[in-house]
Amino acid sequence: MHHAQTFPRRRRYKLRSLEQQEALLPFVRFCPGRTYAHYWQMPAPSKDAPADAAYGRECAAHLLQWLKDNREYVGKGLLSRVARDIDFDDRGGRYQWMGFFNYLEIMMLLGADRVRVYRHVDSQHQLYLALGQRFNLEARFRRIRLRNR
Repeated sequence: MHHAQTFPRRRRYKLRSLEQQEALLPFVRFCPGRTYAHYWQMPAPSKDAPADAAYGRECAAHLLQWLKDNREYVGKGLLSRVARDIDFDDRGGRYQWMGFFNYLEIMMLLGADRVRVYRHVDSQHQLYLALGQRFNLEARFRRIRLRNR
């Protein structure tokens, strides 16, 4: 496969700290004047739309590998941080983010084909309700314990 842009080196992402792991993604950078990482730092777009889309797909593959390597962080907002930092008004970079999201859609379909989607989301609703009840119950017992001291 030949593209005008070279792709980031493919790798595994299992490290001790979450910040170290996220910073290894090819599109995450720490920028001057910002106290937290910027989650969409891409090379300058080329005039070759298919190559830019391919680069976006490759970055999506890196994100998916990161999620596989760090299952305990899945559902903790990484994709929302990426979306927050994309400038969707930047017409020049649109093929990069289109390739990125289109590939994620393909992979979501592959995953969704393996489960009963509505049954799964119902189980997630139950899980989060139970976690909320646990949090409230533990907070109540902490208040009682503090009152009895």
